[in-house]
Amino acid sequence: MYFVRMTFMLIALTFAAELTSAETTHYKIEEMSSWKWCTACAGAGGNAIMDKQMSGSPTLDGRSARFFVGGSTPWSHALYHRRMSGNDSARNFFLEFNYYMKNPAASSGMEFSVNQVVGKYWYRWDTQCSYESKIWKVWDGKNMKWINLSAPCPRPSGYSWNNVKFECKRVDGKTQFVSITLNGKKYYVNKYVGPTWLGYYDANIGIHFQLNGNRYMTDYYVWGDKFKLTYW
Repeated sequence: MYFVRMTFMLIALTFAAELTSAETTHYKIEEMSSWKWCTACAGAGGNAIMDKQMSGSPTLDGRSARFFVGGSTPWSHALYHRRMSGNDSARNFFLEFNYYMKNPAASSGMEFSVNQVVGKYWYRWDTQCSYESKIWKVWDGKNMKWINLSAPCPRPSGYSWNNVKFECKRVDGKTQFVSITLNGKKYYVNKYVGPTWLGYYDANIGIHFQLNGNRYMTDYYVWGDKFKLTYW
Protein backbone atom coordinates (compact mmCIF):
# COMPACT_ATOMS: atom_id res chain seq x y z
CA MET A 1 0.00 0.00 0.00
CA TYR A 2 2.84 2.38 0.87
CA PHE A 3 4.51 1.65 -2.49
CA VAL A 4 1.27 2.28 -4.39
CA ARG A 5 0.70 5.56 -2.52
CA MET A 6 4.23 6.72 -3.23
CA THR A 7 3.87 5.80 -6.90
CA PHE A 8 0.73 7.94 -7.24
CA MET A 9 2.45 10.81 -5.45
CA LEU A 10 5.40 10.63 -7.84
CA ILE A 11 3.05 10.59 -10.84
CA ALA A 12 1.17 13.63 -9.48
CA LEU A 13 4.40 15.52 -8.82
CA THR A 14 5.70 14.71 -12.30
CA PHE A 15 2.44 15.89 -13.87
CA ALA A 16 2.53 19.13 -11.87
CA ALA A 17 6.16 19.71 -12.91
CA GLU A 18 5.22 19.20 -16.56
CA LEU A 19 2.40 21.75 -16.24
CA THR A 20 4.73 24.27 -14.62
CA SER A 21 7.46 23.77 -17.21
CA ALA A 22 4.91 24.22 -19.99
CA GLU A 23 4.04 27.71 -18.78
CA THR A 24 5.42 30.70 -20.64
CA THR A 25 5.50 34.12 -18.95
CA HIS A 26 6.46 37.42 -20.56
CA TYR A 27 7.38 40.14 -18.06
CA LYS A 28 7.63 43.90 -18.56
CA ILE A 29 6.09 43.72 -22.00
CA GLU A 30 5.75 47.51 -22.12
CA GLU A 31 9.57 47.78 -22.18
CA MET A 32 10.00 45.40 -25.12
CA SER A 33 10.74 46.60 -28.63
CA SER A 34 8.65 45.79 -31.70
CA TRP A 35 5.43 47.37 -30.50
CA LYS A 36 3.18 48.53 -33.33
CA TRP A 37 0.22 50.87 -33.36
CA CYS A 38 -2.63 51.94 -35.59
CA THR A 39 -5.79 54.04 -35.45
CA ALA A 40 -7.93 52.87 -38.38
CA CYS A 41 -7.73 49.31 -37.03
CA ALA A 42 -9.21 50.57 -33.73
CA GLY A 43 -12.47 51.54 -35.41
CA ALA A 44 -14.55 54.63 -34.57
CA GLY A 45 -13.05 57.85 -35.99
CA GLY A 46 -9.85 56.15 -37.11
CA ASN A 47 -7.92 59.39 -37.25
CA ALA A 48 -6.07 59.61 -33.93
CA ILE A 49 -2.58 60.91 -33.32
CA MET A 50 -0.61 58.38 -31.30
CA ASP A 51 2.83 57.80 -29.83
CA LYS A 52 4.63 55.48 -27.40
CA GLN A 53 7.70 56.48 -25.43
CA MET A 54 9.58 55.07 -22.44
CA SER A 55 9.34 57.09 -19.24
CA GLY A 56 11.04 57.27 -15.85
CA SER A 57 8.06 58.72 -14.01
CA PRO A 58 5.48 57.77 -12.92
CA THR A 59 6.56 54.15 -12.56
CA LEU A 60 6.23 51.11 -10.31
CA ASP A 61 9.61 49.56 -11.03
CA GLY A 62 11.81 52.38 -12.33
CA ARG A 63 10.65 52.43 -15.95
CA SER A 64 7.24 52.68 -17.61
CA ALA A 65 5.82 53.21 -21.09
CA ARG A 66 3.88 56.37 -21.93
CA PHE A 67 1.03 55.89 -24.43
CA PHE A 68 -0.67 58.83 -26.13
CA VAL A 69 -3.88 59.50 -28.04
CA GLY A 70 -4.96 62.82 -29.50
CA GLY A 71 -6.18 64.52 -32.65
CA SER A 72 -9.29 66.36 -33.78
CA THR A 73 -11.69 63.66 -35.02
CA PRO A 74 -14.20 62.77 -32.26
CA TRP A 75 -14.17 59.23 -30.88
CA SER A 76 -10.89 58.28 -32.57
CA HIS A 77 -8.91 55.57 -30.81
CA ALA A 78 -5.29 54.45 -30.55
CA LEU A 79 -4.54 50.72 -30.58
CA TYR A 80 -1.08 49.55 -29.44
CA HIS A 81 -0.26 45.90 -30.07
CA ARG A 82 2.60 43.41 -29.92
CA ARG A 83 3.06 39.87 -31.17
CA MET A 84 4.39 37.69 -28.33
CA SER A 85 5.03 34.25 -29.85
CA GLY A 86 4.01 31.75 -32.51
CA ASN A 87 2.32 29.45 -29.99
CA ASP A 88 -0.98 27.97 -31.19
CA SER A 89 -1.31 25.19 -28.59
CA ALA A 90 -1.84 27.21 -25.39
CA ARG A 91 -5.37 27.14 -23.99
CA ASN A 92 -5.07 29.11 -20.74
CA PHE A 93 -4.13 32.77 -20.43
CA PHE A 94 -3.50 35.27 -17.62
CA LEU A 95 -2.99 38.91 -18.61
CA GLU A 96 -2.07 41.73 -16.22
CA PHE A 97 -1.77 45.50 -16.77
CA ASN A 98 -0.94 48.42 -14.49
CA TYR A 99 -1.90 51.88 -15.73
CA TYR A 100 -1.79 55.47 -14.52
CA MET A 101 -3.69 58.51 -15.79
CA LYS A 102 -3.48 62.18 -14.89
CA ASN A 103 -6.69 63.21 -16.68
CA PRO A 104 -9.15 60.28 -16.75
CA ALA A 105 -11.97 62.63 -17.84
CA ALA A 106 -10.34 62.86 -21.29
CA SER A 107 -10.94 59.16 -22.00
CA SER A 108 -14.12 57.37 -23.02
CA GLY A 109 -12.59 54.03 -22.07
CA MET A 110 -9.71 51.61 -22.49
CA GLU A 111 -9.38 48.15 -23.96
CA PHE A 112 -7.14 45.24 -23.00
CA SER A 113 -6.69 42.08 -25.03
CA VAL A 114 -4.85 38.82 -25.45
CA ASN A 115 -5.48 37.02 -28.72
CA GLN A 116 -4.41 33.83 -30.45
CA VAL A 117 -4.61 32.51 -34.02
CA VAL A 118 -5.21 28.76 -34.27
CA GLY A 119 -5.72 27.24 -37.69
CA LYS A 120 -7.64 29.90 -39.57
CA TYR A 121 -9.49 31.17 -36.51
CA TRP A 122 -8.72 34.24 -34.42
CA TYR A 123 -9.57 33.90 -30.74
CA ARG A 124 -9.88 37.38 -29.21
CA TRP A 125 -10.24 37.97 -25.50
CA ASP A 126 -10.95 41.69 -25.91
CA THR A 127 -12.23 43.51 -22.84
CA GLN A 128 -13.37 47.12 -22.68
CA CYS A 129 -13.66 49.29 -19.60
CA SER A 130 -16.28 51.77 -20.81
CA TYR A 131 -16.19 55.01 -18.84
CA GLU A 132 -19.30 56.15 -20.69
CA SER A 133 -21.36 53.12 -19.59
CA LYS A 134 -19.37 52.50 -16.38
CA ILE A 135 -19.30 48.76 -17.05
CA TRP A 136 -17.02 46.10 -18.53
CA LYS A 137 -17.72 44.77 -22.00
CA VAL A 138 -16.32 41.72 -23.82
CA TRP A 139 -15.95 41.20 -27.56
CA ASP A 140 -17.97 38.60 -29.45
CA GLY A 141 -15.52 37.75 -32.23
CA LYS A 142 -17.96 35.62 -34.20
CA ASN A 143 -20.77 38.16 -34.34
CA MET A 144 -18.44 41.17 -34.24
CA LYS A 145 -20.12 43.05 -31.40
CA TRP A 146 -19.61 44.07 -27.78
CA ILE A 147 -21.47 42.29 -24.99
CA ASN A 148 -22.30 44.29 -21.87
CA LEU A 149 -21.45 42.75 -18.52
CA SER A 150 -22.86 43.56 -15.11
CA ALA A 151 -19.34 44.01 -13.71
CA PRO A 152 -18.75 47.71 -12.92
CA CYS A 153 -15.81 49.64 -14.32
CA PRO A 154 -15.85 53.20 -12.97
CA ARG A 155 -13.68 55.98 -14.31
CA PRO A 156 -10.40 55.83 -12.33
CA SER A 157 -9.06 58.57 -10.12
CA GLY A 158 -6.31 60.75 -11.50
CA TYR A 159 -2.70 60.47 -10.39
CA SER A 160 -3.03 56.89 -9.14
CA TRP A 161 -2.06 53.42 -10.33
CA ASN A 162 -4.71 50.87 -11.30
CA ASN A 163 -4.25 47.13 -11.68
CA VAL A 164 -6.29 44.83 -13.92
CA LYS A 165 -6.02 41.07 -14.36
CA PHE A 166 -7.79 38.89 -16.89
CA GLU A 167 -8.23 35.12 -16.90
CA CYS A 168 -9.37 33.49 -20.13
CA LYS A 169 -9.37 30.14 -21.92
CA ARG A 170 -9.83 28.50 -25.31
CA VAL A 171 -12.34 25.70 -24.80
CA ASP A 172 -13.82 23.41 -27.48
CA GLY A 173 -13.44 25.98 -30.23
CA LYS A 174 -14.81 28.77 -28.06
CA THR A 175 -13.35 31.92 -26.52
CA GLN A 176 -14.08 31.83 -22.77
CA PHE A 177 -13.84 34.95 -20.62
CA VAL A 178 -13.35 33.59 -17.10
CA SER A 179 -12.78 36.59 -14.82
CA ILE A 180 -11.77 40.24 -14.57
CA THR A 181 -10.05 41.65 -11.48
CA LEU A 182 -9.91 45.42 -11.02
CA ASN A 183 -7.79 46.77 -8.17
CA GLY A 184 -8.15 43.55 -6.20
CA LYS A 185 -11.89 43.05 -6.73
CA LYS A 186 -12.63 39.97 -8.83
CA TYR A 187 -15.65 39.55 -11.10
CA TYR A 188 -16.45 36.17 -12.63
CA VAL A 189 -17.59 36.54 -16.23
CA ASN A 190 -17.90 32.94 -17.50
CA LYS A 191 -18.90 34.07 -20.98
CA TYR A 192 -18.36 31.91 -24.11
CA VAL A 193 -18.29 33.34 -27.64
CA GLY A 194 -17.10 32.11 -31.03
CA PRO A 195 -13.82 33.08 -32.72
CA THR A 196 -13.36 35.23 -35.82
CA TRP A 197 -12.83 33.43 -39.13
CA LEU A 198 -9.65 34.72 -40.80
CA GLY A 199 -9.41 32.50 -43.86
CA TYR A 200 -5.62 32.22 -43.59
CA TYR A 201 -3.17 30.67 -41.13
CA ASP A 202 -0.72 32.67 -39.01
CA ALA A 203 -0.15 30.95 -35.65
CA ASN A 204 0.56 33.53 -32.96
CA ILE A 205 -0.26 34.96 -29.55
CA GLY A 206 -0.44 38.73 -29.14
CA ILE A 207 -1.69 41.46 -26.83
CA HIS A 208 -3.14 44.89 -27.35
CA PHE A 209 -3.81 47.98 -25.27
CA GLN A 210 -6.17 50.62 -26.62
CA LEU A 211 -6.89 54.21 -25.58
CA ASN A 212 -10.33 55.48 -26.60
CA GLY A 213 -10.89 59.14 -27.38
CA ASN A 214 -13.95 61.14 -26.33
CA ARG A 215 -16.39 63.31 -28.29
CA TYR A 216 -14.07 66.31 -27.95
CA MET A 217 -10.99 64.25 -28.75
CA THR A 218 -9.14 65.62 -25.73
CA ASP A 219 -5.44 64.67 -25.78
CA TYR A 220 -4.30 62.39 -22.96
CA TYR A 221 -1.50 60.07 -21.83
CA VAL A 222 -1.61 56.71 -20.08
CA TRP A 223 1.46 55.28 -18.37
CA GLY A 224 1.72 51.49 -18.39
CA ASP A 225 3.96 49.35 -16.19
CA LYS A 226 4.67 45.72 -15.33
CA PHE A 227 2.61 44.27 -18.19
CA LYS A 228 2.64 40.49 -17.84
CA LEU A 229 1.25 37.60 -19.88
CA THR A 230 1.28 33.92 -18.85
CA TYR A 231 -0.05 31.06 -20.97
CA TRP A 232 0.10 27.28 -21.19
